[in-house]
Amino acid sequence: MSKKILFATAGLLLSLQTTSVWAAGELGKGTRAFDKQDYSTAMSELAPLARDGNPDALNMVGQMYENGWGVEKDAERARQYYDRGAAQGHLDSVNSLRKLKNKDYRIELSSVEPKAQSGDANAQNRLGEMYEFGQGVKRDPVQAFDWYRKAADQGLVAAQHNLGRSYNFGTGVNQDFKVAERWYRKAAEQGHTQAMFFLGTMYSNNHGSDQSQDTNIIAYAWMHNASLLGNDTASAIERRLTMKLTESELESAKTLAAEYKARYVTPYQN
Repeated sequence: MSKKILFATAGLLLSLQTTSVWAAGELGKGTRAFDKQDYSTAMSELAPLARDGNPDALNMVGQMYENGWGVEKDAERARQYYDRGAAQGHLDSVNSLRKLKNKDYRIELSSVEPKAQSGDANAQNRLGEMYEFGQGVKRDPVQAFDWYRKAADQGLVAAQHNLGRSYNFGTGVNQDFKVAERWYRKAAEQGHTQAMFFLGTMYSNNHGSDQSQDTNIIAYAWMHNASLLGNDTASAIERRLTMKLTESELESAKTLAAEYKARYVTPYQN
């Protein structure tokens, strides 16, 4: 290696080390100012680091925007900073983002809950989702299942799908693939894309009850229609199923997919 290359490499390493030390120094100053509630200094030190993607800086700047510390309160801007930190797997940013979202969820809950209790099917389904995923409330899969059931019994398609998913994965109720398929099918036959996808998944995993044809043929038919309705994951699984089917099986699968489309997809496209 020539001396020029050695000097250049050494210079680059020194530059990177100097930049790293300088950035760490700025973060330390910014953190100390933040802890002392000197938000003007904290922002001037941390904002450049946040722009460069430093996750600690992103989280602290996000908190300042969320709470209006030294800047005008801006929840949406706070969310953007938290999102960037969370995308790097930064735990504090993930927690900050969750807390910020929960503020919105609690406001939503105060509106959704009384509507659900008064019998509104859409509100019942939404309240079920909030209990299932812990959005503004403590996670409670049993309560989620109960609300899904109330909405599904009123004929709400999204709730029928959610009820099928509950039985499929044993969320808030004992796992039962036959009952799951029955509820998925109710939703799929009304054009619900995710229900079609999950039916396809059940058959590709040999959990479907229809034994009239090869399970991969039925799986392909549902996946193909879910793909037509915009489900990218269904498209990928459809391609894999294509490789597993023989030429004659693929023809049968395409015929069945066309039958499903005519019955369950085309009438609901408008």
